[in-house]
Formats: sequence, structure tokens, C-alpha cells
Amino acid sequence: MLQMLQSSASYVTGSHSFKAGLQVRQGTFKQGYDANADLIQRYRNGIPDSVSVYNTPVRSFDRMNADVGTFAQDSWTVKRMTVNAGMRFEYVNSKVEATSVEAGRFVGARSFPEVPNLPNWFNVAPRFGVVYDLTGDAKTALRASVNKYNISQATTFAERYEPASFASDVRNWSDCDYLPGTSTCSPLVLPTNRDGIAQNNEIGPSNNALFGVASTRRPDPDIKRTYNVEYSAGVDRQLFSGVSVSGSWYRRTWHNLPTQINTLVNYSDYTPFQTPNPLTGEPMTVYNLNPAKQGQVDLIDTTSQDPSKSRQMYTGVDLTFQARLPNTARLFGGWTADRMTVVACDGVDPNTLLNCDQSLFHIPFRSDFKLVGTTPIGLGVSLGVVIQSYAGAPVGCSGSVSGGTCQSTVTYVVPAAAYPGGRRTQSTTMNLLTPGSEYLARWNQVDLSVRRIFKIKRVRLDGSLDVFNLFNSNSVLNEVNSFGATLYQPTQILQPRLLRLSSTLNF
Repeated sequence: MLQMLQSSASYVTGSHSFKAGLQVRQGTFKQGYDANADLIQRYRNGIPDSVSVYNTPVRSFDRMNADVGTFAQDSWTVKRMTVNAGMRFEYVNSKVEATSVEAGRFVGARSFPEVPNLPNWFNVAPRFGVVYDLTGDAKTALRASVNKYNISQATTFAERYEPASFASDVRNWSDCDYLPGTSTCSPLVLPTNRDGIAQNNEIGPSNNALFGVASTRRPDPDIKRTYNVEYSAGVDRQLFSGVSVSGSWYRRTWHNLPTQINTLVNYSDYTPFQTPNPLTGEPMTVYNLNPAKQGQVDLIDTTSQDPSKSRQMYTGVDLTFQARLPNTARLFGGWTADRMTVVACDGVDPNTLLNCDQSLFHIPFRSDFKLVGTTPIGLGVSLGVVIQSYAGAPVGCSGSVSGGTCQSTVTYVVPAAAYPGGRRTQSTTMNLLTPGSEYLARWNQVDLSVRRIFKIKRVRLDGSLDVFNLFNSNSVLNEVNSFGATLYQPTQILQPRLLRLSSTLNF
């Protein structure tokens, strides 16, 4: 439940405009979750491999005490130049409410106290922009801006540290009884207990000693709010009456990126071993957590102090045009190219360092194109056409995400048999592809619409016929990215040709 209040006031003169305002939000977020048997069984090639166990039932209650934003902005026009400047002041405070939860299969009854100030932030966000009339005839405008945007927060920050929230733990399962205190099947039971049902005495030890009884995450008291700074520059030009073009450049950088530290585990607690990359056959280094550290979890969320290990940068350019043609015809469209480069090498698990620095790889710019036109064709009928062309998503990413953080992902859960002696202490998922190495094919779509307006005295009937994906393209939008027999199998394709008839009656 969310309550919101907004208010603003403006003062405007011929060359000067001032505006100030206030935005206030507060509310609560409650959630609960139950799962059948409190687990899901996981198989590899039809053989029991592991189980995902849950701390269900869960009941959580978070409260956003205040999300306040006050702002003031001013605009001046001096001769050919207009300057826009503003400042936004933001305050965010949330908490976790005290709660009690009944027992489940893998957890007992639990009671948790209130946790305040999750977070308690006060931040400022300056904004600045300038527009200059280059030729003095209002036909060519140069523009530039620099703006800061703080990451939006409701109760999402508090939910991270909610001890009663939903959590899972992947544990070994061999469909047999384990010898006491080990991850080895008992040879006395193994031949007779292959029943396909994960029983408690068949499940290996937890990877989290505090699973379900306490939050294993806590924030650094000095954790800072993530923000990004956007730089932009562009030019707008009216070529002649009714026809204009625009070009823009964008750069966005992220700052105060979060990172996570496990105070009970460090890199020396992992043992490396070699296993073949199932895609290429080349040796791949995997790290196994030493058994003495299994289940030792004390995670602190803090702010990364090393930009060389944690950074993000987005770069984009676009060109657009619009034209008003004779006979009320309209035509507009544009081309966009962008990319995102991510460096995320601050992880606590050395397995996450594989390909963690995308700046070391060639991440290409991916481009999209769109053209839209409408024109009358006689007898009150108008025809509309939309042509779209999008770069295929990186393998393992859904939709057109040319500038997204996902870059060519084929996931591989390293099987227990690949570990030395079969002693896997934690489930490890590896990415078998290098960033930017594989993309789905470009997909194109053409839509067509025909419209006719009928008027009889005061009655108006607007009828239309729309055909989406006119040429019935079957481009693949997403594929299975988990290594196995179904790898690269399409899971989503472009919607087939769709016909829609509609009408609107006004009287």
C-alpha cells in the first residue's frame, strides 16, 4: 500500500521561469510465500543431482517511512541562449517491521525484531542544461546537459535484509542416505533407496549455517546510494518547412556501485581444479570451497572502493527525422546504436571472476531502426506503415537488449562428478561464453494499418484494420541458455501475423 503527495508552484515571465515542488511517498509492503514440500528436485540427464530447499513459509513486512524529494529549477533566456538549472534534495528512510513466522520443513518457528534505518539517506541531485540558437533564425539548436540521478528506492533496500523473506539453498542430493557427517552415500542403503523422492536424510549439508533463522546479509553503516551521471549533446535542424532532423550523443556512468564481502570466507578458502569447457573442450578453472568453510556466511553489502573492479558505462547515439508531407502525409523515423560495458570483479567467489571485466572484450555497438509513415489514399481512407528492425539480443538474454548488461550467456552448472573425489561443497554456475561473442539474428517486423472515418450528422464512426507482422516473420527472440540437450532451443519467437478489426463510435 502506497500513499503519495505531490505539489508544485511556478513563476513565469517573458524570459524567466522558476518552479519548485515537493514529492512525498510512504507505505508498506507485505508478502508471503509457501512451497509444496519446501523444495524442488533437480536432475542432470535424468539422474538426481541436487535440490533447491526453501525457508518456507515466509511472512515479511517492510515499511517505507519516507521518500521525500524537494526540487527547485530555474530557466533563463538571454539572447540566443537558454539555460536550465535545478537542484533536487532527496531523503529516504525505510525499516523492517517485527514479525513472527510458523515452522517449515527446513526451518523452525521464527520471531524477528524490528530493523530500522534501511536505509537512511539524504542526497542531492543537480541538473543542468543549455540550448543555443546557432543561426539566430530558430532553425538550428545546439543542446547539451549534465544530470545526476540517484537510484530509486521504495522498500527494495529493506527487503534485502528482511530475515523473514524468501530464501533458497542448493544442496547435494544423490537419492540415497548419506554416511553421517559426510557427502558420501551409504553403500548399505544405496542399492535399495532409489525412489525418486528427496528425503531429509538424503540431502547434503547446507551452504548457509544461518539458513532460515537469520539474515546473512547486513549493510555497511557507511554504504552509499548508487547514482548515475548522464551527459548528452545534440543538434536539431529544420532543413526546410515541415522537415527536421536531430542527432544526439549520450554517455551515462554509474557511481557508488555496491559490492558484497563475506567476512568468513576469502579467496584462499577455495581450491582450484580443471574441468573441460563442455562447449569448446578447452580446460576451464573452477573453484571449490573448502569443506571447513561450507555454510560460513556473513555477507556485508558495501560500496566498491576500486573503480577498476566495479564500473558501468553506457554510450549511445541516435539520428532521427520527421517530415510533414503534402496531403497531410507524415513520415518519421530514426536509427539508434548503443552499448553497455560492465566491470563486476568485486565478487567474493573466484568463480564469478571469469569474464568479469567486459572492457577486455570487444562489445560491439548494436543498432536499431524504425520508420513510420501515414498518408491518405482517397475516399477518406488513410494508410499507415511501420517498419522496425532490431539487433538480435545477446545469446542468453531475452528481447532486444542491445545496450543491456547481459552479454552472451550460456550457463553451466558444474556437476558433482567433475569435482575432485566428487566432493562438491557448493553449486557453481559458470558462463561458458566470452562477453559479446554470440548474438541472435536481427529481427524485422512490418505492420500495416488502414483507417476510414464515417460521419453521419453528429455521429462519427472510426473503423480500422491493422495487420501486425505482415510478412509473418518467425525471428527467434530468446533461446535456452542452459547447457544441455536443449541448448539454443528457441523459447520465444516473434508473434505471428495478427489481424485486428476495431471501431470507435462517437455521438
